Amino acid sequence: MKVIDVHNVVISGIGLVGPTGVGWQSFWAALIEGRSGIDRITRFDTTSYSCQIGGEVRDRSYEELLHPRDLRNSVHATQLALAATELALRDAKWAPNSVPPERLGVAIGTALGGWHEAQQQHVVLLERGVRRVNPFITNAAPHHAPAAEVASRIGARGIQTTFATGCAAGLQAIGHAATMIACGEVDACLAGGTESPLTPLVVAGMGRTQELSTHNQEPRLASRPFDRGHDGIVLSEGSCVLLLESRESAQRRGAEGYAEILGSTTSCDAAGLYQLDVSGETAARSLCRLLERCGLQAGDIDYLCAHANSSPAFDRKETIVVRRAFGEFAARLPVSSIKAILGHPFGAAGAFQTAATCLAMRHSLIPPTHNLEVPDSECDLDYVPQTARAASLRRALVSSYGYGGVNTYLLLTHPDLASR
Repeated sequence: MKVIDVHNVVISGIGLVGPTGVGWQSFWAALIEGRSGIDRITRFDTTSYSCQIGGEVRDRSYEELLHPRDLRNSVHATQLALAATELALRDAKWAPNSVPPERLGVAIGTALGGWHEAQQQHVVLLERGVRRVNPFITNAAPHHAPAAEVASRIGARGIQTTFATGCAAGLQAIGHAATMIACGEVDACLAGGTESPLTPLVVAGMGRTQELSTHNQEPRLASRPFDRGHDGIVLSEGSCVLLLESRESAQRRGAEGYAEILGSTTSCDAAGLYQLDVSGETAARSLCRLLERCGLQAGDIDYLCAHANSSPAFDRKETIVVRRAFGEFAARLPVSSIKAILGHPFGAAGAFQTAATCLAMRHSLIPPTHNLEVPDSECDLDYVPQTARAASLRRALVSSYGYGGVNTYLLLTHPDLASR
């Protein structure tokens, strides 16, 4: 099978809406200053729930970026994606005629799509009857709706792809978009993830399986990646969309890229929905292959923006994978997680992590792992605890893991290094 090298693909725009606010500026400030977006859930009554906390999008100013009909006819996940897309285009100073419509694509990841609204309409059906059901729900709720609406909004007639692979979906969408640009299918692509998982059914179900944190009394301290006190995921909602384009396209527009994508990879533990490969062998092998394909060695990586979501199983797996893949360099590799501040927005998580890594490169500053006081006994790497660290970041990795044993990695390089 021919391997397509993903080179000359630039990330030139970042748009996001999340628990820390609207726009990458508030997101970055929150990561560095430790201002958590986690609080008690207000969207529904959680009195009887074991987990009563999450990362809600409370800044509703993003609605000003939407058409009024978007608020009537689309689900929350789609609304967030539309707003994030508009912010990414503005950030990149993108003009509508920058590339022909058939050379512009969309790739969006989401784990749940419009579950929340579908659940609401099911209740309406049972309690109020057929004629009271929202007629748009069947088309608005499926996973492909955000990508379809984004493509329509920006007039993208190139690729339109949806990834519904769980927590890794957003990072896989970015990797796919980069590949499509590298192979000449499109010149530019809006790629990322969107998620709105704070629904009664999701919070109740994951609470029953004890996957969510029950640290309800101090919400901002509940998400504790790699810490001895990590007791589960803290769900959050939001969307992060990036503008990817060929280096030639960016140069033609005079755009300043945040980072260049060197490559991506994905693999599966093949252990079923509820099990992980605790040895880390499958994930480490695919990560090593990515480095080899890009002509790099373990010592060439300056930073890893980790999936680590405060679940003991996932935090420990990530530590094991880094040890196996990086060998003697593992102890020297700075690894940090942004999810003490962000929470875990499922399929959008990898996109938020990619944005954080781009900003880390631009500011020469590694965002810390907040709420990490005493590491778990099985987590023994350099997790950059509590305080941001100045660093010259030439190359960095982003990781995403998910249910079903999916392992996904994206490799970035500083734009100045890439252009040499």
